[in-house]
Formats: sequence, C-alpha cells, structure tokens
Amino acid sequence: MKRLFFIGKFNTSFKDISNYLEKYFHVLMCVDNLEMMKGLLKINQPDLVVISLIGMGEESREIFNELKNNYSCIPVICMGTEGEQEQFQEYYRVSQFKPLISPDKYDEILEYIYNVLGVKGDSDKGSDDNKRVGRKTVLLVDDSAMLLRTMNDMLKQKYDVQIATSGMKALALIAKKRPDIIFLDYEMPVCDGKMTMKMIREQEGGEDIPIVFLTGVKDKQHIEDVLKLKPAGYLLKPASADVIYNILDNIFMKQEPN
Repeated sequence: MKRLFFIGKFNTSFKDISNYLEKYFHVLMCVDNLEMMKGLLKINQPDLVVISLIGMGEESREIFNELKNNYSCIPVICMGTEGEQEQFQEYYRVSQFKPLISPDKYDEILEYIYNVLGVKGDSDKGSDDNKRVGRKTVLLVDDSAMLLRTMNDMLKQKYDVQIATSGMKALALIAKKRPDIIFLDYEMPVCDGKMTMKMIREQEGGEDIPIVFLTGVKDKQHIEDVLKLKPAGYLLKPASADVIYNILDNIFMKQEPN
C-alpha cells in the first residue's frame, strides 16, 4: 500500500478527505507546520505528498521550499481553488509540484493521485471490512504523544494498534488483550522500559510476546543492559517506516509454521 503524507490545516474538510484516502493508502496527517513536517519526514518517506491549500498563506512557502530543496524526488499534489493556487504558481514550473483545482468528488482526488503515482486504481481496496479479520495486534508503549501518533498513523492500515503512555497502562492492556508484538520505549518516567519488560514477562500471557525496544538511548552500557533482556529487536529513534515494517515482517514470518 502506497504511503501518502497529507499536509494542511486541521479543519473538517481536511479530516473528511483524509478519512476517505485512508481506505486506499497509508495516510500520515500533518498540520501545516514546517518543523513538525521536517520531523515526520525524517522517519517517514512517503510516496506522495498532498497539500491542502485551504487557509494557507505566505508563511507556507517554507513548506514548499523544504519539499523542493530536500525532497525533490517525492511528487507533491497541491489541492485548492484557483484563487488559492495563484500564490504558489512559481512552484508549478517544477514538475515535482502538481496543482489540483478543488474537485467536486473525492473519487476525482483518488483518480488524480493514482495518475501521479503511475499505478492502477483499485476502488474496492478499502471497502472490504473482512480484511481486518486475523490482523496482528501491535502495542506501542511510549510517553511521547507525537511518536505514538506517528507510529499509529504508520501502522493502522495493516495492523490493529494499541497505545499505552506508560508501563502500567501497557500491563493493563495486555491483561485485556494479548498483543502479537510490543514496541517499547526505554526511557519513561516512574517505570522505565527495562522494568516494564520484566513485569510483562512475569504477567500471565506475556512470557513470549516479542518485544522490540524503540529508543533514543545510544550509549554502549544502555545497549548492553537492554540486550541482556533478550528483546526481539532494538531500534534507535527515529526509525523509518521501512525499518519498522521490516522488523514486523521478520518477526511474524518466524512465527509462521513450517
């Protein structure tokens, strides 16, 4: 499934379009803030960027310049009225940026996106609710709301995602429903990742859940301490979507019967 980065002001129209596109793509939503966009792009390399021009002004040129100067290989669709398009006309001289006059129907947006990506559309791709049956459950444990939101957006199309902002909340979720894998932060207040992992292992049903540490801690001593716990993986923040999906595929592949 293609990855789509949707930038704009969080209004009703923005959310409605995003909800529609989530049926067909991995959609990561981002408010029109340069620093937030730069941070998210570091860990997510999308196939396409869509910018909603509603309410955007001169300050948004920073976003356009960042995409032009540092992500020129990623196509960008700029969606808005003719009036909204005018202030960004200079960018349309570059093939990377493609204007889309506000369409009347969402399926017109979808068709345009498929054309830009050069892929064949599948109108039935997101309508089959049965695809959720048998999906793996991923538990994300971290005290960073931004990281949880980013990873949830990254994974929710393929996996059922649970979120816990502390070790204790993670234990409560595990007691209700055993996840298939856990991504665990190392540095958290009160109950850190090391302590949380030990408690998970002691909890009924938590003995053999694969646990992957996702952390910003890089020093040798911390890494050695973590590896002694024998986790299923150890990833440094920020981890790209490709790295996350690769480790998920590898772990779940090992679980399949021969």
